Amino acid sequence: MSDRITASLAEFVGNVTYENLSESVVNEVKRRVIDTFACLLAGFEFDASTYARKLAELSASETGASVIGTDKKAPVEYATFANGTAIRYLDYNDTYLSVEPLHPSDVIAPLVALAEERGLPGKKLIAAIAVAYEVGVNFCDEASLKSNGWDHVNYITVATVAGGANLLGFTKEQTEQAFALAVVPHGAMRQTRNGEISMWKAAAAANAARNAVFALRLAEVGMKGPFEPFEGTMGMNYQMLNRMLDADSIAQKFKGVTNPTHILKTYVKNWAVEYMTQSSIEAALSLHKRIGSVDEIESIHIDTFQMAYDILAKDKEKWAPETRETADHSLPYIVMAALEDGHIDIDTFSAERLADQRTLERIQKLMTIQVTDEMNAGYPDGNPTRITVSLKDGGQLQESVVHPAGHSGNPFTDAQVEEKFIRLTKKFISKEQQQAALKILNELEDLQVYSELVKSLETKSGVTI
Repeated sequence: MSDRITASLAEFVGNVTYENLSESVVNEVKRRVIDTFACLLAGFEFDASTYARKLAELSASETGASVIGTDKKAPVEYATFANGTAIRYLDYNDTYLSVEPLHPSDVIAPLVALAEERGLPGKKLIAAIAVAYEVGVNFCDEASLKSNGWDHVNYITVATVAGGANLLGFTKEQTEQAFALAVVPHGAMRQTRNGEISMWKAAAAANAARNAVFALRLAEVGMKGPFEPFEGTMGMNYQMLNRMLDADSIAQKFKGVTNPTHILKTYVKNWAVEYMTQSSIEAALSLHKRIGSVDEIESIHIDTFQMAYDILAKDKEKWAPETRETADHSLPYIVMAALEDGHIDIDTFSAERLADQRTLERIQKLMTIQVTDEMNAGYPDGNPTRITVSLKDGGQLQESVVHPAGHSGNPFTDAQVEEKFIRLTKKFISKEQQQAALKILNELEDLQVYSELVKSLETKSGVTI
C-alpha cells in the first residue's frame, strides 16, 4: 500500500531515539515546550479556547490527558484540540517560513497529550518532538500548500503522525498505515486565512493534530488506510500540491537521518502577531522613537516580499480589520499601531483599539506597500522589511530589519525564553508555579510523571473547564 514518500518517512521515524539527538537539539526542544506552554496560558481565556474546553468537558474522564490550565482530563483527541486551540489563539507560538509557512510547535499539544496518557518518559517526548519538527520543516521547504488553496495545517497532520509514531514505538507498517489514515481522510482548506478571519484560525492546527491522533489510534488497533496516500493519482501530491512534491527529494532528505536538527531553523516570536510582521514591528518601533508625533508624518511606505504581501496586505480586509484574527494578520494595521502607540501587545487587537477611526484613516491616507526584488531576494533566509517615513517638514526616516529577535539568525537567549514565559503566564499562575514549571521543563529529559507539571500550570483563577 506504500509509496516512496510514506516508506521514507516511516523508515526515518523508526530510526530516531533520544540518544541520537545533539545537545543543541535537546535544549531547543525544551525551549520550545516552555514557549508553547506560555502561549497556551496566554490564550487560555479567549473565546475559541473556551469553546474548545467546553467541548472537552462533554467527554471529561478520570483517564486520558490533561486539559492544561485546569484540573480535568479528557480523551487525548479532545485534550489535543483544547490545548492546541489555546496555544494558537494569540498567534504567539513559533514559526517557520519557506515555500510554505508553518507553526511547527502545533505538534507539541498532541505529543504531550499522548505521552501523558501513556506515561511515557520525557526523553521519548523530546525525541518525538524533534522528529515532528524535522518532517514539518522539510515539507515546508519542498512544496506549497497555500498556492493551491490548501492550508499549511495539513503539514501539521503529517508531522504529528511522524512524531506520534516515534513516541508510541510503532512498527514501520503501523507508521505507514497511520500516515495513510491521516492524510487521505483530512484536508484543510486555505479559506481559513482568506479575507475576514474568524476564530477558527486558532483551532485549525489543533484540529489537524486531533485528526493525526485519531489516525495513530486507528493504526495502532489494526485499521488499514488507503494505498499510496501521497503519490497516488488522487493522493496528497496530486490533490493538494499540484505534483510539486518530489518523492525522490523527500526520500533523500530523510535517508539515514538519526539526529534531526531542523528545529534549529525555526523561530520564536517576540510579539503575538503573524510572524512576517515581526521585522516590521521592530522597524516601526525604532521609527516611533525618532518621530515626535504621527501628526508630523506625510507618508509611510513599506517595502516587503511577496509572501508577506499576499498574507498580510493583499485582501481589502487587511486595510480595515474588524476582528482580532484579521488585525494580527494585517501589515497596515500593525505598523500604524506601532507608530502611533510605541508598543504592540495583546490590547493592540482589542475591539476598542480596532474601533479607533484615526488609525484606519491614517492607514488609508498615508500608507503604501510594495513588493520589491530586493525584499524577495532576502526571503526565506531572512524576514526582510523596510519602512520609509516622509515627514511634513521634508525630512525622511528609514529603518530596515532582516532578522528580528527570535529568528534563527538572531535567536532568543534562554533568559529571553524564560522571560517570555513569566510575562505571559503571570496572570494565570503564581510565581511559585512559574518556577516549578520552568524547573520541570528545563529538566524535561528527566520527566517520568506528568502530574507535577500539570499542577504547576493549573490556573490560579480557579477555572476548571
